[in-house]
Amino acid sequence: MDPNPTSNAGLPEHNETLLTRDTLLMLLADLSSRILVLFHHPIRLVVHGGAAMLLHPGLYAQPGSRRRDTRDVDYIQRAFVEEWRQFGMLDAGERLQCCINATALKFNLGKDWMNAHADIALPMATEYVLLMGFPTLPY
Repeated sequence: MDPNPTSNAGLPEHNETLLTRDTLLMLLADLSSRILVLFHHPIRLVVHGGAAMLLHPGLYAQPGSRRRDTRDVDYIQRAFVEEWRQFGMLDAGERLQCCINATALKFNLGKDWMNAHADIALPMATEYVLLMGFPTLPY
């Protein structure tokens, strides 16, 4: 496994592959293995949107739920980068993008299969806040 492709050249601009719950679990398992290589620890990402609905067991199994697929995984990159900056890793965003690109290449997904497009709509925070109830990561 090459976890370090820095380019997403050759990938379609937009992902057109429908991602089901099972597909997402497979993709995220692949992504997780790449993340462990580059970060040497599990990471914490805040995921929202359709992928979060598909991955949440209660929402997915809810009677009447019509959501069965999505085209992307939306995550909050700004908080992730800031969290790792606090631990002295200044290239966390680039490392994560390398992992995302490698998974996209392996499964022939579009560049935006996992993206932080919503970050631009979020208000800017001036300090890092660790939410209560989340364990501190071991780094």
